[in-house]
Amino acid sequence: MAETSGSKADHLAQVRDSVESVYVAIVLAFVLRAFMIEAFVIPTGSMANALYGDHYELTCPSCGWRYAYGRDGRNTPGMARCPNCYFRYGDAPHPTGNVEPRGGDRVLVLKYLYDFSPLQPWDVVVFKNPQNNRENYIKRLIGLPGEGIQIIHGDIFVSSDQGRTWRIRRKPPQAQRDMWQVVHDGDYPPSAVLRAGDEAKPPRWLASRAGSTRWNLEEYDGRVFSFAGGERPDTIRFDPGYGEFRPFNGYNDSANRNLGYDPQTDICTDWQLSCVWRVEGEAPAGLQMTFTSFEDRFRAEFQSDGTVRLLHQRRDAPEEAWDEWGRADVGAFTPHKGRRVALTNVDYRASVWVDGKCVVESTDKQYAGELGEALTPAERMYRKARDRATLQERLRETEHLVQAGKAKLDQGVFRAEKRKTLIEALAKEKEKLKTLRQEETWFETPDIRVSAWGGPATLWHVNVQRDVFYTQSRLRDPRRYASQNNPDSPVYDYFRRVLQQQEGAEGSEELKPHKDGDFYSWGAMDNPIFLKDHPGKDDLDEFFCMGDNSSQSHDGRSWEAAAPSLRLYDEKGQPIYRLGTVPRYNILGRAMLVYWPAGFRLPILDWPIVPNVGKIRLIR
Repeated sequence: MAETSGSKADHLAQVRDSVESVYVAIVLAFVLRAFMIEAFVIPTGSMANALYGDHYELTCPSCGWRYAYGRDGRNTPGMARCPNCYFRYGDAPHPTGNVEPRGGDRVLVLKYLYDFSPLQPWDVVVFKNPQNNRENYIKRLIGLPGEGIQIIHGDIFVSSDQGRTWRIRRKPPQAQRDMWQVVHDGDYPPSAVLRAGDEAKPPRWLASRAGSTRWNLEEYDGRVFSFAGGERPDTIRFDPGYGEFRPFNGYNDSANRNLGYDPQTDICTDWQLSCVWRVEGEAPAGLQMTFTSFEDRFRAEFQSDGTVRLLHQRRDAPEEAWDEWGRADVGAFTPHKGRRVALTNVDYRASVWVDGKCVVESTDKQYAGELGEALTPAERMYRKARDRATLQERLRETEHLVQAGKAKLDQGVFRAEKRKTLIEALAKEKEKLKTLRQEETWFETPDIRVSAWGGPATLWHVNVQRDVFYTQSRLRDPRRYASQNNPDSPVYDYFRRVLQQQEGAEGSEELKPHKDGDFYSWGAMDNPIFLKDHPGKDDLDEFFCMGDNSSQSHDGRSWEAAAPSLRLYDEKGQPIYRLGTVPRYNILGRAMLVYWPAGFRLPILDWPIVPNVGKIRLIR
């Protein structure tokens, strides 16, 4: 009896220990979830191509490029357009053969550890949507407390002195690697058969000189470019085709090519051109990569003896007038052995890369990355392009003055003094007209070229990529927006008080009117956003966040509402929350890892429950 009783006691003790272990595990899981780490599902494609929401996985029938296309209930795969060759998926004879529905990425988020490791610009963060405080948003952190943020032609400029000076906010290398987006990958040439009746011209490389026979661009079905050799440089240029250097993203509904960005102003000039250069003989050989960006040209020059140079010139300078910005020796290029080379122009810095390492880069003094009293070429030209109607009106007025001046001179009815004055005035108007036309042309026609000379060589894996281009969305007039809704709700009472502050309170920010009657978004050029730092009240500190898929991201640039559950007013009843910002108390943490990438769906249940383990990755 004693032995049986002991066995029962031991059995009960084991059960109790098991229950306690399970309980402790559950408690630890809740503690970890509350204070350390939590899992979230990516809801939308606002962070594509770094993170995906619910989407289709498509393979382009024309070029074979594999890409994601948002699955939000309205989109169908037939509407998708390949980001590599711009072929519309639905135009293929059998377009539904390789459609793979996928779920959204699932990510792990470090929560309150950022108290010990402060948040940094370009971190990917998860926060409660300040517009309703119910949804979880995931975006990239752009601005910190105490900073001013201004978007100028796709780039981020930051001020720490309330807008007196501005400097470029450059991305760290690990974030930049994840933010490059494909323009054209030469390993995936489009099908000539499928493209025969397609109106959207695919991107391609063309000989710059008519009748040139030194370049063969058709080897391996167009995947390899072969240079036969020659003493003088011979050039090929990149024709962007349908994309025309606009910030197109294949994740979006692309039936309307203008969706989400302004085709007149949103023209990318931050690129990376890379390839594997292989010298095919013992004769000395050379390679040049050239970008144009507004008023500037940048060139990377590689010589087979290992000399690498970064060159610069004004766009209107003579062809031979190049300034050397830096050089390096990377060791001789061994014949028949390829090495990866690249030229990058991003965030007001030009750089040359060999074998994945930056060997030469521009300095801030060479390539201005700050705004003081003078405007950068990007800001000056972007303002002109954004106000295209004003520019075109000035062009018409100047053309009219030129023609009128010519007519008066032809009449010959003036005294010599007046005739001389009129001739001088006419010359100034002609020069102004020439400058305006030149600047408009420079803005609209960026350029990418490759030149070779010397001995024979081949280019493999030619790849053109663009940086994330932050677009400038628009805000509706809050007065009109509020009047169309319930004016007695707490949200619109907050709107009224914010408007009163904007209309005259000291230190308030002013909304800048858009040409179409609304307002430029928060953080737009001419409407910067200044983020408040609250010493001693850190929870109220303000941050500014945007999505990588900028043209389709609903983020701080365009927020027009504030949840009543936010801390909207201070103890004196004055507004303290500011539209467009994320208060620190709404930030849940820093995204760390995609632990369950875009799950496969079971054919019967249509649930994305099988993870694509090959795409588990750190978030940068």
